[in-house]
Amino acid sequence: MRCIPRCAGRSIIAAGFIAATIGPSGVSTMRAIAQDALHAVAPALPTDHMLQVGEELEYSVSYSFFSIGTIRFKITERTEHRNRVVYKAHTIIDSNPSLSWLADVHIRFYSMMDEDVFTYQWSGDDSASSGVEFRMMDFDYPMKKMYYVRGVRPNGKPVETFERETVAVSGQAQDGLSLFYYARRHVRDKRVEEIPTFIDKKEESTRINFLAKIESQEIDAVEYPVETVFFNGHAGFVGVFGLTGGFEGWFSNDDARIPVTARLKVILGSIKVELTGWKRPGWSPPRASE
Repeated sequence: MRCIPRCAGRSIIAAGFIAATIGPSGVSTMRAIAQDALHAVAPALPTDHMLQVGEELEYSVSYSFFSIGTIRFKITERTEHRNRVVYKAHTIIDSNPSLSWLADVHIRFYSMMDEDVFTYQWSGDDSASSGVEFRMMDFDYPMKKMYYVRGVRPNGKPVETFERETVAVSGQAQDGLSLFYYARRHVRDKRVEEIPTFIDKKEESTRINFLAKIESQEIDAVEYPVETVFFNGHAGFVGVFGLTGGFEGWFSNDDARIPVTARLKVILGSIKVELTGWKRPGWSPPRASE
């Protein structure tokens, strides 16, 4: 694992948090990982596997000149679910503590997806003064159904369920978090795709224009220009805290396909998400050609 600082972000959904919050907390944990990584000798990466257990990515979220929050992504486990190999991932969204007078946001999303990066289960925890609101979607594709549960964990107690519903699904789909990894899987393709995306219990659509367009990007965490693959798209829904409309992304042009930076439209304008730290054995951002 390696991180190269120059001076020393629900995914597409996660970034939706951005608009209404205005804020990242520090990146001290990932920077500590990065410093340790400079002295580590890492094993070689698999050449054909984007999903890697143990991968951690951290992003800053900014609106205009304001640092408004952080988004962290982790792949935590490879296991089996209903006779399929699946990966478990989660993301942690925190607003900038210095802006707590404006917003105090702490959101956790958890996703279980197969090797083709379709969702099988999603859950979310949203902190509030009354406790933690809990939501879960459980997909049963052979039965063409999704089972939705919503409840609350008051002060850390067991979930009190107050809503259950069975929803019809048209086929394999994405949740907000798995969509982040689906885009990574296909970013080097060249096609336009309309992707069924469940936001809570409603099936929406996300259009992604996979362009296979190579571009150079500069970010603060890397000393040199990074070679990336550019794509854009449109969210046909209003996401968490105001994500709506168009988005653009630049992912590393290598087998890992790490999101390097992104711009997303929100109700208040546009926000920027930028890679600030990572933990992935053997990976370094690919250098752009001169």
